[in-house]
Amino acid sequence: MKHMDIRILVVDDLPMNIELLVEILTPEGYIVDSAQNGEEALKKVLNDPPDLILLDVMMPKMNGYEVCRKIRANKSLPYVPIIYLTASELEQKHAIEGLNAGGDDYIRKPFAIGELLERIISCLRVKTLYDELAKTKAELSRYVSLSTLKMVENKIHHVQAEPLDRDAYVTILFSDIRGFTQISEGMAPADVFEKLNTNIGKQLRIIKKYQGIIEKLNGDEVMAVFEGPKMSDNALGCALEIIQELSNSKSNQESDLFNVGIGINTGNIYLGSLGNESFRDYTVIGNTVNIAARLCGLADELQVLFTKTTLASLSQEQFCFQSIGKKMLKGLSKPIEIFKATL
Repeated sequence: MKHMDIRILVVDDLPMNIELLVEILTPEGYIVDSAQNGEEALKKVLNDPPDLILLDVMMPKMNGYEVCRKIRANKSLPYVPIIYLTASELEQKHAIEGLNAGGDDYIRKPFAIGELLERIISCLRVKTLYDELAKTKAELSRYVSLSTLKMVENKIHHVQAEPLDRDAYVTILFSDIRGFTQISEGMAPADVFEKLNTNIGKQLRIIKKYQGIIEKLNGDEVMAVFEGPKMSDNALGCALEIIQELSNSKSNQESDLFNVGIGINTGNIYLGSLGNESFRDYTVIGNTVNIAARLCGLADELQVLFTKTTLASLSQEQFCFQSIGKKMLKGLSKPIEIFKATL
């Protein structure tokens, strides 16, 4: 069986050992690269990660265990199986050290060719599973909020860190399109979807730029959460950039699907898990969320409205705004003062 396009990096300080492995692996269809020391190996892994590494343990300057630790310490690298090659007697303490460093398997020199090839296949099988999980996680992160994904990961790994269900003081941003139902009524669904996707895509990129967490996407509505000492600044800066970006898009494409209104509010919320064993969502609830949503509904086209609690934690000299007076919002017992931000 040929293993086309699978790249193996052989790391050994003795050229004769590298040549032997090249002679064994190449006829099997593997693409073989080599490095004669740890530093050269690390450069090659960082520049273009291979599919598997055959790593000599006893090398000058940097031994195989040190090379393995440095590779595993770099979280930007994908999972690459590492098989140690050792000519020494494999004592238990050395085996434990190698596994603790992040290695996956050992082969003693001189080795049987059949055993070497089967161990490579076994490690590559594990890599395939890792790669599939990484793709699944990346795809999942596009459809659920970051907080929900974190909750699921913690549950899977039985993490007992601080509870995810908690009270928090945050800034909430709501954005949606003015008159979306009426606008979309006279358009083909595919056209609505295309323009809406363009609109939402622009907003999501800007929210990420300002360190917001996407909490909900519901049709034309976007909800984001901002935390930290600069959360109000980030939320308002984000909102104004969204308005600017969509305003430019509207003039270029003449589409009413870029007429958004944005509401921002700051206050206490509760982050918690809702649902049962068949379906569970990690979400944000509280009056702070409700007020942000009401402000969003009140905002005119390409307008940003926010509350006094947001103003209180804002670096006011960075933004232009004015009070539009006190307004009665649905669900509140008394009116609250509302502010309008301007570009």
